[in-house]
Amino acid sequence: MTRKRRFFQSIRFKLLLVSLSLLAIPWAGYRYIQETERFLRQTQESTLLSTAQAVAALLHNSPAIVNATQTAESNHPGEPLQYVNQLDHPVQLDGYTEEWRPFLGNLQRYPATDPWLFESILGEYGGYLYLLISVHDQQVLYHPPGSDRLDLGDYIDITLTAPDGARKRYRIASTAPGWVTARTLTDRSGTPYPIGREDRIQGEWQTSESGYTLELRIPRYLLGDHIAITVSDLDDAARPLSARLVSTTGDGPPTQLGRIVRPDPAIGRLIGGMQHENARIWVVNNQRLVLARRGRLQPPEAAIETEIPVPASPLQPLLRLILDQPSEHFQDDLSRSARLQGREIDAALAGQPQSRRRSTPDGRAMILSAAWPIQSADGVAGAVLVEQTTNRILSLQNQALEQITGITLVLFLFVALAILGFASLLTGRIRRLSRRIETAVTPDGRIQGALPADRSADEIGDLSRHFSSVLNRLAEYNRYLEAMASRLAHEFRTPLSIVKSSLENLQSDTVETDRQRYILRAQQGIERLGLILHRMREATRLEQQLIQTEREPFDLCVLLDQAVEGYRSAFPQVAFELERCTGPQTINGAPDLISQALDKLISNAVDFHQPESIIQLRLQKADARHIRLSVRNAGPPLPEGMQQELFASMVSIRGKSGSEPHLGLGLYLVRLICEFHAGHAEAQNLVGESAVEFTLWLPVERESRTEGND
Repeated sequence: MTRKRRFFQSIRFKLLLVSLSLLAIPWAGYRYIQETERFLRQTQESTLLSTAQAVAALLHNSPAIVNATQTAESNHPGEPLQYVNQLDHPVQLDGYTEEWRPFLGNLQRYPATDPWLFESILGEYGGYLYLLISVHDQQVLYHPPGSDRLDLGDYIDITLTAPDGARKRYRIASTAPGWVTARTLTDRSGTPYPIGREDRIQGEWQTSESGYTLELRIPRYLLGDHIAITVSDLDDAARPLSARLVSTTGDGPPTQLGRIVRPDPAIGRLIGGMQHENARIWVVNNQRLVLARRGRLQPPEAAIETEIPVPASPLQPLLRLILDQPSEHFQDDLSRSARLQGREIDAALAGQPQSRRRSTPDGRAMILSAAWPIQSADGVAGAVLVEQTTNRILSLQNQALEQITGITLVLFLFVALAILGFASLLTGRIRRLSRRIETAVTPDGRIQGALPADRSADEIGDLSRHFSSVLNRLAEYNRYLEAMASRLAHEFRTPLSIVKSSLENLQSDTVETDRQRYILRAQQGIERLGLILHRMREATRLEQQLIQTEREPFDLCVLLDQAVEGYRSAFPQVAFELERCTGPQTINGAPDLISQALDKLISNAVDFHQPESIIQLRLQKADARHIRLSVRNAGPPLPEGMQQELFASMVSIRGKSGSEPHLGLGLYLVRLICEFHAGHAEAQNLVGESAVEFTLWLPVERESRTEGND
C-alpha cells in the first residue's frame, strides 16, 4: 500500500516550480528597458547638445554678447560687475526680505572672505532699481539727531554714474529704524560734505538679528552704467575716522565703480524660438553671469492640475514603492540664479562642450544639462546652457515596466494554472496505471489478469504498454514454469514406472528368461533418467561455460563450409545446400559455440524436414553491422504464436511418441549462444512455401563491414 504523498513531493509541485522560470520575463524586460532608457538618455543628451550648439551658432559674434564680454574683459580687465535681477513685481519698501526670497541665492557677500560685513543684491522692475543691503553688525550706531555731520554713526554710501556720465554720491544715515532718504554728497578738501537731500532715492531701514537691513529704490533715470555700495561700520562715535569701510569693489572707499550687468532682451528674443517643452535655455557671459534665460523645467501649475490622469492599475501602488516616480513638483535651485556654476559651464568656457546629469536638492527629479561655448573673434565670449528633466523618460520607463509586470503576472497565473491542471491530468493517469498494476498482480506475486494497454501515443501510453507487455511475459513465464514442472514430472514418470514395475516383477517371477527381460527394461528406464539429467546438466554447463569463454575473431564462412561437409557425411540421406556471400565474414566470438548452435538447428531441421527435400543454409549481409545466418527446411509449420516461445527453456512442440526424451533445451541453448555473441535468434513460417526458417543475427567485425554483398 502506497503512503500518502505530500504536495511538495508531487509532480504538480515540481512543474509549478518550473513555471517560476516565467519570472525571467520581467527581468529580461527590465534589462531591455534599462538599455532603452540609456539609449533615450543618450538621445536626449545629443538633442540638448545640438540645441546648445544651434543657439551658440546663432549668438556667434552677436553684438549683444560680444559687447557684454568686451566691456567686462577687454576695456576694463579688473572692473567688478554688479548683476541686476529682473523682478516679477515691484518691491514694497519695508526693510524685510520676504519679497526677495526667490532671489536670495544671488546675494553677494563683501568681503568675500570671513568675517564679511554686508550682503547685497540688485533688482529691477519698471522704472526703478531696487537694492537690498543686509549688514552684519552686532553694535548698530545710529546718527545723532540734529547733527549736520553724517559720519558719526553707521551709514551706507551709494556711488553711481548719471546717464550723462557724471559721478554722483549719496549717503543714507538714519537716526533710528524707519523710512530714510538719501543725502547728496560732494567733496570739500577731500572730505565728503552733504549739500542737500535727494528725495527720489528712498528706502526703509530695519534692524535684524545680526544687524540691520536697508531696502532702497532708485529711479532708473538717475542711473547710468556703474554703481558701487560702501558700508561704514562705526563702533565709537567719538572716533569717526576709526570706522571700517567695505565696498563692493574692496576694502575702503571705492576706487572704481562696478559695471551694471543685466539680462539682455535682444539675446532673449534671439533664443526665444529655440525653446523646447519643459526645457530651459541659459546664456551666460565669460563671468558666468546670466545674460538671458528662456523656458522652464516645470510646467505651469494650471497645466499640472488640468492634466488628464492616467487610470491607475492595481500594480501601481506596489510599483511606486519600488520604482522612482517622476514628479513635476521639485525644488529648482537655479530658477532665479544670476551666476551659473558647474563643471559643464567651466568646460564650455574653456572651449569644450560638455553635458552633466544632476539631481535636484530634494531628490525628486534628475536634470540633464548641456553647455556649448559661444565663440567670438577674441575667443570664448560665453556659453549656452540647455537644461531638461528626465521625467519623460522615467515616466515611459515606469509605464513600460508596469505593462510588462502586469502581462507577466497574468501570463504566469495562466501558465501556472495550465501547468497545474496538466500535472493533475498526468498524475491522474499515473495513479490509474498504478491501480491497474496493483489489481493485475496479487500480493503474493501471482498475475491474476491482463493489464489493459493505454492507447495514447505519449510516454505514459508507452509506459502502460510496456507494463502490459512485461506482465504478459511474466504471465507466460509463470505458465512456462508450471508447464515445466508438469513436463519434468511426465518425463520422469515413465522411466520410473518402468523401473518400478520391473523390480516388482523380478521379486515375483522366478523364470530366468523373464528375470533377464525385467532387468533389461529397468536398465533402459535408468538410462532414460540419466539422459534427462545429462541434458539438463548440459544446459547448466553451457550457461557456466559462456561466462568463462574467451572471444576471438574468426571467419564464419570458413566455419560454415566445414560444417556443411560434416553434415553431408553425418546425414547422407539428406541433401544440404549452402548459399553465402563472397569474401570473409569475421565475427568476434567462440567458433565451438557457433558450431554447437548450428548443430542444434540442423538436428531440428533433419527431424522435421520432408523426405527428399533440401535443407538450405544461407549466410547474407543484413546491414553494415550484422550478418544473417539461416537454416530453412520444408516441413510442418510452427504453431501460431510459438515462433519466439520455442527459444525458451523446457519448451518443445514434438509429439509424445519416441524413446528419447525431448525437454525443449536445444533451441534454448541456441538463444543463449546467440545472445552471448550480442545477437538474437528468430523463427518464422515461410508463407506459401510450407517451410520453416530459423535465423541467427550476428554482429560482424569492422574489417568485414566494407565487403560487398553477393
